Amino acid sequence: MSGDLNELFKLVSDAKKNSPVAKQTKEIKENIQVGLEGLFSEMAQLRANDPVVQKNKKIAEKVRESVETDLDSLFSELASLKKQKEEIIQEQIKEQPKEEEKVLTEVVSLPTPIGEIPPPQQIVPALPLADLDKWLATPKTTVDNTSENDLTLINKKIKFLEQWIGKIQNAGPGSGAADVITLDHQTTLVTTPTYTVGRRDYYIGVNYPGIVTITMPATAKNGRYVIIKDESGRCSKFPIIVHGNVDNDPDGFILRIDNGGIQMIYRDGWRIV
Repeated sequence: MSGDLNELFKLVSDAKKNSPVAKQTKEIKENIQVGLEGLFSEMAQLRANDPVVQKNKKIAEKVRESVETDLDSLFSELASLKKQKEEIIQEQIKEQPKEEEKVLTEVVSLPTPIGEIPPPQQIVPALPLADLDKWLATPKTTVDNTSENDLTLINKKIKFLEQWIGKIQNAGPGSGAADVITLDHQTTLVTTPTYTVGRRDYYIGVNYPGIVTITMPATAKNGRYVIIKDESGRCSKFPIIVHGNVDNDPDGFILRIDNGGIQMIYRDGWRIV
């Protein structure tokens, strides 16, 4: 009886596997898996080709190169100043014994023949022992004024360089870049129906339950970037109207894509990139 049941269950299982419904279900699963893999691959490729991502990578590379150059220059100058300081100190140490020798030098009188009185000019009083001990116990701080001024200047430079190096290391990207726009970009959140782009605006996020009008500057420095982004996710319902000369169109454009964004660069007029 048990063997018959096992055979029956096996026949039912084989019938399910070979049924058209089971085959169709398997094909659907395989097609979905292939479609998802293709979709993820396409999304990764689109992200890699995104101009914003590429621009941020270039900015990060330039900032890293600039910071590394600044640090190398500062460390080099700091090492040079410390070496100069050590050389000045060594020169002072070498010169100091000469000054002591001048103080301790005594004129020793020649022996006078027996029976003769030494002339007065030959009598040279020796330095008293108490005065000698006192002189030896006194700290010697005979430093040339020029050397002292040099040391003061070098100490100030070393302190300044150490503070500047600490500032670069603590502030991270942007603190050492001179030719690249600082990474601390001005970001603005617009929650009103109108907004005029300011001189320092870089990223403008819009989150307002209604139509928003943004006015671009008529002129700007060539190379300036401005990004406008729908942060509300309802741009198709509440569009963003951008006024300004964009891509040779004096009427600007209208953004109607939910969570959409526009990046523009100024070169004799605003250009969408």
